[in-house]
Amino acid sequence: MAGQFLAEYLRLSVEDGDVILNDAKAESDSISHQRELIARYVRDKGICPAAQPLEFVDDGYSGTNFDRPAVKEMLSMVREGKICCIIVKDISRFGRNYLEVGDYLEQIFPFMGVRFIAINDGYDSNDYIGTTGGIEIAFKSLLYDMYSKDLSEKMRSSLMVRRKRGDFIGPRAPFGYQFSDNKKFLAVDKTATEYVKRIFGLACEGCKTGEIAKILNKEKIPTPGNYKNREKPQYHIIDGEGYWNSSKVRKVLQNKVYLGMVVNGKMRVTEIGGSHFRQVVEEEQICVPDRHEAIITEQEFWQASKVLKNNGCQKGKKHVSGHESVLLGKLRCGHCGRSLIRLGHRKEPCFTCKKAMYEDSSECIREHVSEAKLEAAVLEDLNQKLEEWILEEGHRKREDSRTAPDGRQRKSPEEIHLSLSTKKRKRLSMELEQGRDAVKIEKQYLYEQYKRNQIGREAYIKKIEALREEERRLCEQLQRLQEESGKDAEECEIQQEETEQYEKLGSLAKDVVEQWIDNIYVYGESRIDIIYKGKINKSKKSIKNC
Repeated sequence: MAGQFLAEYLRLSVEDGDVILNDAKAESDSISHQRELIARYVRDKGICPAAQPLEFVDDGYSGTNFDRPAVKEMLSMVREGKICCIIVKDISRFGRNYLEVGDYLEQIFPFMGVRFIAINDGYDSNDYIGTTGGIEIAFKSLLYDMYSKDLSEKMRSSLMVRRKRGDFIGPRAPFGYQFSDNKKFLAVDKTATEYVKRIFGLACEGCKTGEIAKILNKEKIPTPGNYKNREKPQYHIIDGEGYWNSSKVRKVLQNKVYLGMVVNGKMRVTEIGGSHFRQVVEEEQICVPDRHEAIITEQEFWQASKVLKNNGCQKGKKHVSGHESVLLGKLRCGHCGRSLIRLGHRKEPCFTCKKAMYEDSSECIREHVSEAKLEAAVLEDLNQKLEEWILEEGHRKREDSRTAPDGRQRKSPEEIHLSLSTKKRKRLSMELEQGRDAVKIEKQYLYEQYKRNQIGREAYIKKIEALREEERRLCEQLQRLQEESGKDAEECEIQQEETEQYEKLGSLAKDVVEQWIDNIYVYGESRIDIIYKGKINKSKKSIKNC
């Protein structure tokens, strides 16, 4: 048990918790209660005193599946043999899926030698070694499963009532609004409202989404994510460096919430207790008008919609290119680190940084770097690195082949006088075999003399020892000669493989790029940094001119 951990697992579902009702709380009260209960039980019962306690917490995750970060980490450590015991408040904290929980309790944990304790259920797997937990534990697991599904159905029905009533269900207020005191209604955020009006005003003037984004960045208007982080730091919304782009502008212009309307039911879970969602078509969404103060008029909204249609970027429309670059997903801006976008509609496809398109003050690359030039530069550098790597690997293999199993360096061919031609080696091998056979014959003749009392015992032992020493010496020489011949054949094979691999790549392929290249940082037409994966180049960086 030394070096193993005692896993203390704590979980609370969103529907049971109180964190979501209070943004200032770090964790729910029930998690704290579970922690105290487990700590007291471990202390009073002396559970696994030699093991180090390790806590795993899933606060706000459903128990109907095992797609939870903390439980995944814990089960990964179980597979690695690092956990000797798991302790929970009750079985439902570990999981509510009857079949999966049963597999772990009856199959996986016993096989891995992991003890499982559910305090409130009075279950300790040490009491059931060689057997299952009995009908009581199985029935409880089934009840937890049924309860969870029933609760999910009731919550879904309750949410549907709130949606049809027009309550705002989302966790955060849309850009331009803030929550009222009871969080069921939206109230106008005076500062952000002016930003929203500015966006719709520019759209009504005929500006395209890209032009609007440039203007907003120039005027230093914060993006929705940055604005929310500034007002409510506890949200920690990830929004990059916070610059406007076409998609952010389009999202504002398409949102009917600015008409005073609440739109609910945009996403729907695929199955009860599941974590996968699908988008609901607009006709099936629940729209309730006049639920809060409108920021814009219907005329402004529909006029802005016309701009979106004329912009060629309608909602749900995808631009599909007939060719996908082999470098797509590997190219990044050398200044901001964002992935470069491919402009494939041009006569000559090229790459550029999206941020530079919307922010004039950005240091990101503004020129359009030719796709053909990038691929040619990467191909040339990759061929060079592969050749260097192959030579290094060949040298390493030859060095390894000269190392004896006991770690000592074998003598070189010159040192053991075996740097001979193939014909000389064969002749020497034949002579050694003949000498060894002659010694065997001599030993047999000496033994016959001893049996006929033609030689005394002491003389026989002395001569036979000398012959055995001579035979051992000849056998060692013969073995060294054979090993050296085999080593030469192996080196010839390695050199043949290297020669075959020296053939340079004629063009780049997606699988080759994925195998050898991690990222490519582009600084412009004159410089790129190629970061290779560790198995080819430990120095990581290589600069080539495009």
